[in-house]
Amino acid sequence: MLVKDIVGQIPLFKGLSEDTTMALNDIVKVKTVRKGEVLFQDYDKASAIFFINKGKVRLSKCTSDGKEITLGIRMSGQMFAEVALFAKSEMTYPATATILEQGSVSYIQNEDLEKFISNRPDLAMEIFRVMADRLRAAQTTLRDVVLYGNLGSLASTLLRLAKEYGEQTSTGVKINLKLTNQDLGNFFGATRESVNRMISNLKGKDILSVNKGYITIHEVDELKSFLS
Repeated sequence: MLVKDIVGQIPLFKGLSEDTTMALNDIVKVKTVRKGEVLFQDYDKASAIFFINKGKVRLSKCTSDGKEITLGIRMSGQMFAEVALFAKSEMTYPATATILEQGSVSYIQNEDLEKFISNRPDLAMEIFRVMADRLRAAQTTLRDVVLYGNLGSLASTLLRLAKEYGEQTSTGVKINLKLTNQDLGNFFGATRESVNRMISNLKGKDILSVNKGYITIHEVDELKSFLS
């Protein structure tokens, strides 16, 4: 796939003039990635901003006791590592990026993008909106763990995933991410065994169902009740 075609598929860059798109082509680089590949670690210098062309990427952070927390999963068309933009030279990435599905990513060195958007304040505002949304999501996760415990945190995680990746079906909202119970637990620091019990409880109440790793929420309001 040509770089110009990839640029056209990134929602952030849609609607740009042909001249502006051509200018982007000069600074966008493309990389093929394999499942399990670590794109960058949280101690690496934050030097570029990334976009997913195809596949999925998991962003995670390890706690001081070695527990891995999933901060988010990014899919095709989404941006990540946006904190590299306008970062001080010594700043590192805030998370580790691991490839979940073989595909490709495009990336722009932060100094190149900073120069590019200096004449495009509207584009800068869109990036800042994404950064603000990501910050709110991170704060919500911390709030849930403190206020609601594991069950409330699971409910909040499922509702957030449904909002980001949900598809309305005849039986409820299907989360279009294949997730294991350990994957879910990694979002809020719970063990697989704990998530197993909570998912079984929610399935027993017909609040949700699981089919081949895909979760469908049948009773959204019931799930929200665990946050009160």
